Amino acid sequence: MKKKRITIIDILKIPIIIALLPVYLIEKTIEKRKGKPGLATAGIYAAICLTVLPIWIAGYGAAGFLTVNHFGFVSKMVPISGTGSMEPTLPKGIGTDPVELSKQIVIKIHMTPYPNGIVLFGNRYFGYTIQRRDIVVVENSGIDALSKKLYGTESGFVKRVIAIPGDTLEIRDGNVILNGIAQKEPYIARSRSTFGGEFLSDCKTITIPPNKYFIMGDNRKSSDDSRHDVGLIDDKDIQFVLPWTQQLGYLDKHWHDPTNDLTDAARITLDTTDFINQLNKKREEAGRSALNYEPRLAFSAVKRGDAILENDDFSFEATKSGYTMEKAVADAGYSNIVYGEWSIMGYYDANELIDTMFQFPDSTKFLTNTEYQDIGVAQVRGSLNSCPAQIIVMHFGGYVPPNYTQAVINSWTTALSDLKSIQPSWQHLTTLPTFYAQHKDQVDRIDSLIQQRIDNITSIVARINANLWLTPAEDQYVKQDPSISSEMDALAKQLNGK
Repeated sequence: MKKKRITIIDILKIPIIIALLPVYLIEKTIEKRKGKPGLATAGIYAAICLTVLPIWIAGYGAAGFLTVNHFGFVSKMVPISGTGSMEPTLPKGIGTDPVELSKQIVIKIHMTPYPNGIVLFGNRYFGYTIQRRDIVVVENSGIDALSKKLYGTESGFVKRVIAIPGDTLEIRDGNVILNGIAQKEPYIARSRSTFGGEFLSDCKTITIPPNKYFIMGDNRKSSDDSRHDVGLIDDKDIQFVLPWTQQLGYLDKHWHDPTNDLTDAARITLDTTDFINQLNKKREEAGRSALNYEPRLAFSAVKRGDAILENDDFSFEATKSGYTMEKAVADAGYSNIVYGEWSIMGYYDANELIDTMFQFPDSTKFLTNTEYQDIGVAQVRGSLNSCPAQIIVMHFGGYVPPNYTQAVINSWTTALSDLKSIQPSWQHLTTLPTFYAQHKDQVDRIDSLIQQRIDNITSIVARINANLWLTPAEDQYVKQDPSISSEMDALAKQLNGK
């Protein structure tokens, strides 16, 4: 036999039944008396009114309190901090420091406590069921630890439900693929701006298990969510919910028209000139000199981007591909003293890239390095593990004076002076016919070594005195000079013993 489902109407009948019970009993009493209504009967009906009305009022008040308040059917004002992970649906605070943003309450929104409804005999009735696109407040031990790490204090996260139990989910080429269908999402900050993370990487499909949900922030590039450290959340982790239908006409005023979200025209592109101009403005604010655009560095950035995607090798040392930045800039015909490389996966415009990179101390320090003078930027599209991908590669170059110590200058100057002072005496051996004839190979060799050292050290001393870096050939000679000096010393000992 099919069980009848209890409804809210059934609950509201309870006060009526309780209130009518005395009426029923009184009516039965009157019937037994079998008399006509008189004063006694009027008194009975008056007693009924005085009994029934309070019961009705109290009953409906209790039912209303239980169904609307205790069982979670009334919304509460939930304060939202200005971290910006739900932008544009929820506003971002003022500034860029994550800790300061987390302290700013930018809006309070009506949300319903979750779970709600009535629990009878272990079953929940009349409760709301979480749906896709709902906004939820979630909290668990992992989120507490993460929020304390990011913001210095434990707090819940506000995110949007993207997938519910039984759904399949994939992130590909900047889009969300839900149950095999690419989604048009009007609430996200930018179209085609969704990329995978540590928990769910691009082009990997996940099926959401029972009682689990996949959540993301609307500002996909600035949200730590189920793609990353948060992972899937449990049903019990949800504290509040704002259903999708209640968001319409309430929080949708800054949403965009998603009609063309899935087209190539919606793909985000980087204006490199705008990016470099904004970067130079940041450098100026930090008291750094502006960077010059260098086409050869842009070419080397393309070469490195191709190698990174082809080999799935993001290491600066190019441990898989073997194609380092040093090789790329050499192939581009660029040379300098200082080199730097920064790469980032995804699609960004100039504003987004600047905001993203200057959020973190390491990248901020790198981009404002005083040693850099030149920059080249490349957007490289390809595939990574058979998955469409784009990487933005930045190459930097610069010159820093060597500023040799006085000890280094003195050592090379003295070595050159000593060689010049002994050279005539060794050359004199060539004027001694008998001795020279007997030891010609040794004398010629030592004369050659002395002249070789004088020529090379003269060049080195000239560069040192001008505070210039040595050329690669001169660097190579510096490494060879000790062995040449040792050979010369051994020949000198042999000839001095003759």
